[in-house]
Amino acid sequence: MSVRTGQIVEIRPRRRKRDLAKKLCQSIGLAAILLVMNYGDLLGGGSDVRMHVPYGLTGICLAQLADILLLGLLIFAVLAPLERTRVYPFVRLLLAISMPPYILWRAQELFPGDVVENLLPSFAVVWTAVVLLLFFRFKLSYRRLVRLGEAIGVFLFVFALSSIAQILFVMLWKPGPQQLHAAWETAPQPPRRHPRIVWIVFDELSYDQLFEHRAHDLALPNFDALRSQSTLFTDVQPAGLKTVKIIPSLLTGREVDDFRFGFHNQFKVHYAGVHGWHPVDGQQTVFADAEQQGWRTAAVGWYNPYCTLYGDALDSCYFQNLDRIDGLMSQRDALWRNTLSPLQQMVREIKAPARAGRDICTYDVRQRYKTHIDLQSHTLQLLQADQADFIFLHMAVPHSPNIWSRIHDDYTQFCDSSYLDNLALADHMLGAMLAELQASPRWQDTTLIVEGDHSWRTFLWDWLPAWTDEDDAASHGDFDPRPALLIHQPGQTQPATDSTAWPLLNVHSVVEQTLRGQPVSY
Repeated sequence: MSVRTGQIVEIRPRRRKRDLAKKLCQSIGLAAILLVMNYGDLLGGGSDVRMHVPYGLTGICLAQLADILLLGLLIFAVLAPLERTRVYPFVRLLLAISMPPYILWRAQELFPGDVVENLLPSFAVVWTAVVLLLFFRFKLSYRRLVRLGEAIGVFLFVFALSSIAQILFVMLWKPGPQQLHAAWETAPQPPRRHPRIVWIVFDELSYDQLFEHRAHDLALPNFDALRSQSTLFTDVQPAGLKTVKIIPSLLTGREVDDFRFGFHNQFKVHYAGVHGWHPVDGQQTVFADAEQQGWRTAAVGWYNPYCTLYGDALDSCYFQNLDRIDGLMSQRDALWRNTLSPLQQMVREIKAPARAGRDICTYDVRQRYKTHIDLQSHTLQLLQADQADFIFLHMAVPHSPNIWSRIHDDYTQFCDSSYLDNLALADHMLGAMLAELQASPRWQDTTLIVEGDHSWRTFLWDWLPAWTDEDDAASHGDFDPRPALLIHQPGQTQPATDSTAWPLLNVHSVVEQTLRGQPVSY
């Protein structure tokens, strides 16, 4: 009897340890699923994140891992002491009621428009009623539901382990170069005597908002001045809706409908109507064609990693994108801040959901401001030097988030402005670039292309906190697909208009003709 009693005493601590270990694993699994929207874009190799950031992701990955473990430990620390108390069944009931609606609410970005926002209240009420009915009237069914929940907890721990492994894998990734310096940038140079092409892409520049239905209180003097000595295309047919496909389409002259970005920064595209995947680097683009004709090439750009993808055909290059990673994280923020910010955001989401959404928007605004200022500085430095002959510039405005205030005629650090404000900022930036270009003796030999890669995609923004009443009024609840396009030919002093249905991809042909010194035909 004593031996048997001793065995029981020995078995109970073991069982208790197993139960605690199981509870810890379930807690980490629950934390992983609650936080998946913060790191989901790192899963599967994280190609979409890797392609658009200039710095390594080690700090971001460590912060994501820390959040999973910290939240898991917090859940465990709360639940484990309650397991042997009388209130534990009610705590478990509360979790059964609240977790599915909360997880669905956190994952609402995966669903189109405001589907979750409209359906969530009904789902929460029905789910709560079902769980309460099982708890108070059908104990056996409720216990089965609890066992099912515990089994799901084990599955979630497997999910957490898989996620952690994938995040650790992304930590091994090494980014390509963010900047390339040309030999002619390292020492003083004599004035350059060569024709010049300057190709400016303002991301999300809408023809409709810029010229056709401009707001009555929106002044764009620099776009108007350029229009007075350029050809305006009024019916541009877009090359797509996504920058990541449009830019390589324009640079190669072939429509790209899909892409892959490998772990070692290899870029492959699928051309429309052509079988298979095709590697793309600078040699397949107008940059290489320009070099073959003796032109000095340079690029300053946002979002796409120009120096990594096309650096073999660029003399000078700079790429920047400081936009946040999911979960209120930024590559340049300290590890402690990247770890703390998403957890604080979760608390705000519970206490004040509307304010939490605005906080994300404000964070976006401040990160985009940093990106814009950096790109603007490098752009103006390149134009002031006046040594490059073929210059490609990709600017992050007027793309959301909106960082300019027309009321204050200055940058804003809050989520309180509209697409029209960012159009005014694009006009300011165009004016600064035109001042540098027109101050050069080469202005009479300059071909200037100013375009949007795509139009204002209202359907992407009209359900987000950044959307304003002014946006709503300007858009008229509609999406106009036409990007803006202006082409100034050397010596042109009069406006011209092309109202034909003109594919944006034809810009590639205009550039090629200019590089070869051929007459340009539209």
